[in-house]
Amino acid sequence: MTRALISVKYHAGKGVGHWSIRINSQSNNSIQSTKKLTGSFETSSPREVYLLAGITTLSTLPEGNEVIEVSIDNSYILDGLETKTNNRINENPLPLFDDQSLVNQLWNTLYYLNSRRNISWQLSNNKEVGIKSGPSTNPKGTINIPLTSNTKFAAYTDGSCLGNPGKGGWGVVVEAWSDGQLKQTYEMSGFEEHTTNNRMEITSAIKVLENLPENSDVTIFSDSKYLIGGITEWLGKWKSNNWKLTSRRPVQNKELWQKLDENSSRHCVKWKWVKGHHKNEGNNRADKLANTAAKGNHGI
Repeated sequence: MTRALISVKYHAGKGVGHWSIRINSQSNNSIQSTKKLTGSFETSSPREVYLLAGITTLSTLPEGNEVIEVSIDNSYILDGLETKTNNRINENPLPLFDDQSLVNQLWNTLYYLNSRRNISWQLSNNKEVGIKSGPSTNPKGTINIPLTSNTKFAAYTDGSCLGNPGKGGWGVVVEAWSDGQLKQTYEMSGFEEHTTNNRMEITSAIKVLENLPENSDVTIFSDSKYLIGGITEWLGKWKSNNWKLTSRRPVQNKELWQKLDENSSRHCVKWKWVKGHHKNEGNNRADKLANTAAKGNHGI
């Protein structure tokens, strides 16, 4: 019987993920061998690290009908394999995705390797299951994430508007991390009948801060220079100038900036700008949620 255990740690501040793999094999004559593998990858997406760890593991395991137990410390791979298996249209293992982004290339490779082996996937014992909730317009306090002394959050936010002004939507992806491991992923989105893109960008960040436990350590990623510049550079000047610009005109979206400022004060927040429509998976997912919400839809 062959068993493999995959552990992943991701350092959000450094953008580097590490994985370790222990493979125990026992032959017919009861001789047991243990193999240990480690690796690391620099990326903005912890999911890429989990995929690379899975690929490395399966590449090492024998092909055939032998049942091999593979345990992993997060449900991302398990959920993804189940979803992609159910969504297959034909029997060809490749290509599963035509879009050749890095994540999709990794999924194609993992699926192919998995299809050539009899793998029994399961979550590691004594590990929390990663819970992915569907997008919704949730009221304050509905992200039920247990806050411990070493829990850190990464939040990806985006806003969308059809017409600008027009119908708008916001989207949020929140990841809870503890001891370098992804514990939970939560998604939210919402719709407004008449709004602007900038208002939706600010609203997405407000929704994160409203729903996190008090005194959370959170890094918010956004591709909006308006949001990042406003909260990190301009807000102090606006407040000291009685919410007036240097031209003496009133600051646009004042009530939202005030609400964002109030909610930011309840947490330890770091703000980071990321390039839109690029390789940041969390940002791309938030973008899809926002665009879908702007059309009056939920769930993608």
